[in-house]
Amino acid sequence: MEKTKKNSILIVDDDESNILALTHILASDYDIMAAKDGQDAIEVAEEFLPDVVLLDVIMPEMDGYAVIGELKKSGKTKDIPVIFITGLSSADDEEKGLNLGAADYISKPFSPATVKLRVQNQIKIIDQTRLIIKKETAEKSSRERSEFLSRMSHEMRTPMNVITGMIALSRNTAQLSERDEMLEKMSNASEKLMKLIDDVLDMSDIEDGRLRLSFAEFHFGDMVREIISTAEPELNAKKQLLATEIDPSIPDAIVGDKRRLAQVILNLLSNANKFTPDQGSIKLKASACEVDNETLTLRIEVADNGIGISKEQLERIFIPFEQADGGIDRKFGGAGLGLAMSRHLVSIMGGEIWAESDPGKGSVFIFTVKTEVKQPEKMDDSRISLEGKIAMLVEDVEINREIVMAMLEYTGLEFICAENGREAVDLFSSDPGKYDVILMDINMPEMDGLEATRRIRALDVPEQAQVPIIAMTANVLASEVRTYLDAGMDAHIGKPIDYDKLVNTLFSYLT
Repeated sequence: MEKTKKNSILIVDDDESNILALTHILASDYDIMAAKDGQDAIEVAEEFLPDVVLLDVIMPEMDGYAVIGELKKSGKTKDIPVIFITGLSSADDEEKGLNLGAADYISKPFSPATVKLRVQNQIKIIDQTRLIIKKETAEKSSRERSEFLSRMSHEMRTPMNVITGMIALSRNTAQLSERDEMLEKMSNASEKLMKLIDDVLDMSDIEDGRLRLSFAEFHFGDMVREIISTAEPELNAKKQLLATEIDPSIPDAIVGDKRRLAQVILNLLSNANKFTPDQGSIKLKASACEVDNETLTLRIEVADNGIGISKEQLERIFIPFEQADGGIDRKFGGAGLGLAMSRHLVSIMGGEIWAESDPGKGSVFIFTVKTEVKQPEKMDDSRISLEGKIAMLVEDVEINREIVMAMLEYTGLEFICAENGREAVDLFSSDPGKYDVILMDINMPEMDGLEATRRIRALDVPEQAQVPIIAMTANVLASEVRTYLDAGMDAHIGKPIDYDKLVNTLFSYLT
């Protein structure tokens, strides 16, 4: 039979005979700790967290009043009941002790029976409080799990209804085009259902301590491109802009759990997509910090300009089975597992996750993870210098402009920015020999990149001023490449802009 753990008492008194006397009275019922001065008492209380402190008042250097003040200031010891046991017996002394937070007051000389009863009363209060907290915690957990199961039932029924409904409709149509559309809807619903099941199983493994990481070498940039490809359908459905900013100093090859790292980033992107309006913007930023020849701490940020989260809700969003706002969750959908699971995954990858938000303006989710470095340098750019070269960067979206500017700064290339095609034409025509290359966005208001390129090529300028023009655009189709070339462009780079691709393209034209 398991032995019941005793409650513990810390006795604080500079007189050893008092410590011995109190120990004799209480040792049969409690585990006893002792301290002979105030500083020692604070350190013992912080380390061992006794259930009750019996505290003398008159002690050298730090008296009992000072000790209780320090105990009540500490988050670890503030709730430990303190019983003053002292020769000071006036009403003023007792009132002072109680005002400082003492739970009780015993005057010396004390009787063994009084000491026992006063301590027993405090232990009873502690035990009753713990039972109440345990009961409330259990009830809260039960409510949360019931709400979670209800939410899960709804989330599972939605794709299942799509699948069963499309099956029934497909049986009654002979049109192949309609059947193809129905099959596509069934496929999408099936993928959503499978992801939901995977999340539930992963969460179960996490809570049971069964989830293990799988370490392997991988290319961070390739992983980001795979993530973007996976997230694109949801983003395109809401016509949202995704900008990526990847720190060029992140090594080519790192060692970590690629699948779990990608899972966290996708969860955050999916969350941002859900709570960001149509045509909103989302930014994925990755940077290297605390990097050396062996280890690398990655910092990942996913920012959006969505509905935001209140300060009170921020404290709850990473708790399993608990949502920031039930009404919002019902409106936007979701089982509520993503953030809780992400927190656990980040933790076992040696990092932490948090969120910052301005309600009504957007949120940013930030996390760090530790990986091993396979190659300490991402790219030896010193072998070819772009210093002394000047580029014109033509981009109407500020966040995209800032990202490409950061990449260009890393290469040493100087640049001048234009915010639309018309401004680009004016800049080039005013000083055509100034630029070595033009990076031209395609989709811009007033004058798009194709028209701007045609006008630049039509200018009567010396042959040496006919610089390469590189298109920057998302979703490049083979048929569109011919259009870019016909307009006078020399190459194209897909968005989100990849640093390696940008640098390699610039090197090929400028060296």
